Amino acid sequence: MNTSVYLTPQEILSVVLPMVGDTDNKMFAKGMYISLIQKAFEDLAIHTFFDEKRETLDFPVDTLTMPLPPGCFNVKNVYLLNGDDCKIDETLKVYWKRNYFTEGKGFVANDKGDNRFDPFYPQRILSGTSPYSFDKTLIRAEPPNSVLRTFFYNIQGGNIMFSSSCRNKTNKVHIHYNGTGCAIDEVPIIPVFLRTAIEDYVIETVLRMRMAMESDRKWIGLWQIYERRLNKDERYGKEGSWPTAEYRIKTMNSSQRNELMEYLGFPSAGSGF
Repeated sequence: MNTSVYLTPQEILSVVLPMVGDTDNKMFAKGMYISLIQKAFEDLAIHTFFDEKRETLDFPVDTLTMPLPPGCFNVKNVYLLNGDDCKIDETLKVYWKRNYFTEGKGFVANDKGDNRFDPFYPQRILSGTSPYSFDKTLIRAEPPNSVLRTFFYNIQGGNIMFSSSCRNKTNKVHIHYNGTGCAIDEVPIIPVFLRTAIEDYVIETVLRMRMAMESDRKWIGLWQIYERRLNKDERYGKEGSWPTAEYRIKTMNSSQRNELMEYLGFPSAGSGF
């Protein structure tokens, strides 16, 4: 499915506002409608994983901890590299480690390598001279299974934390992740094939708000029409503007998906690495 037509929020609102009886924005501010358009776009991105992004950032040498990129909700791959260019032959993959936590010095984890007092995790070699030494000068001489030679990360509270061995191998970190489609402070640009779903999403939400705020029951019938027309939770089968939009995104081929990402200003998921 190809399209060269993209819509602004104003074009979406030209349909939405008359349907909810708020053409003069006296009921709700325009900013609220823009937020709902963003939320619809965000939900589609999360449900379909259509928004793949890559970013190369400075490695947090001192703290080993850095915030995730804005809009990141699913980290797919993490790599270490040196320099500003993403060179595939000079990268090092970093692996996820469960329960890992650090504040820059030392770390907490279920499996720390030195598991002398743990009945479940095996004890691993920590350095070349002593099983309990963390002497950084010995890192290069340590065997392959040394904890100090492993490169791992974990994510907690919106931050990504790296093992101390990573700081010896890099000045940059490259993160490959799924995004939410549009940053909170950006104005969304809507592909035309998502128009109906986003219009229905905003209308259904606003009508629900009007029903909660007003005693007039005239909005109930109209809300029922749009709730069924949207069918976001597929209560009425597979028909509806939302399931149709999800299907269209999921059936895009890789070329179409990359073209969409480029138009929306996102780096292509296939670029760089």
